[in-house]
Amino acid sequence: MKRYLPVIFPVACLAMVAMVDPACAVTRPSSARSTTEQANRLREGAAKASAALWQKASAQYERGRTSGNGREKATYFRQAEHYAQQAIAVDPRGDEGYKWLAIALGAQAEDAAVRDQIQLSRRVKENIEKALALDPHDDISLLVLSRWHYKVASLKPWTRGVVKLVYGGLPQASMEKAELLLLRAIAIRDRIVHRYSLAKVYYYMGRREAAVQQLRLALKLPVTIPEETEDLEKARRKLVSW
Repeated sequence: MKRYLPVIFPVACLAMVAMVDPACAVTRPSSARSTTEQANRLREGAAKASAALWQKASAQYERGRTSGNGREKATYFRQAEHYAQQAIAVDPRGDEGYKWLAIALGAQAEDAAVRDQIQLSRRVKENIEKALALDPHDDISLLVLSRWHYKVASLKPWTRGVVKLVYGGLPQASMEKAELLLLRAIAIRDRIVHRYSLAKVYYYMGRREAAVQQLRLALKLPVTIPEETEDLEKARRKLVSW
């Protein structure tokens, strides 16, 4: 019997400890669970606060997009940028803040001076790529990055030369990359805006039949975001002119 004592004795001791203080066996797991729950609550709170801010950014962008006053438009887009930056500060792990920051910056670039356009363009790419790193399956983020490639790749050669000479150039962009991003976006959610954007890419590439086919597909889809109402009208006009 003695040879079994080394095994029995520790087991007996553990049983005695459990009888004296039953809570001791679960204290550490309970503490860890409490810490995890607290972290989850903090994360949820940050995500909720961030959502309220990026939704404000979205609303300001939409006001700017539909405004007919140039000064008001610029103000709305700057406010959208401000709210998006706040959303990122509250929740750096959320993709929506980066996405709306990229959208707001891209909107500002439309009417900016050349130097500002270059700086804003770099920031657009940087932030939309951060958004996609956090959520690779957001079809609108894919659309925004595809638009960046389309706009940079479609710069006139002389403009590109000036940009390179004076401002050091821009990151590489291509229509092929814009196409691939839009095809990914369509695979996630087929929208008018994706089809219309893809039609423009194909037309620029000289693929007229493919472009027309995308316009026809766009006309069969429902409106999912406000700007698609305008895209539908543009698609109808382009079907006639292309």
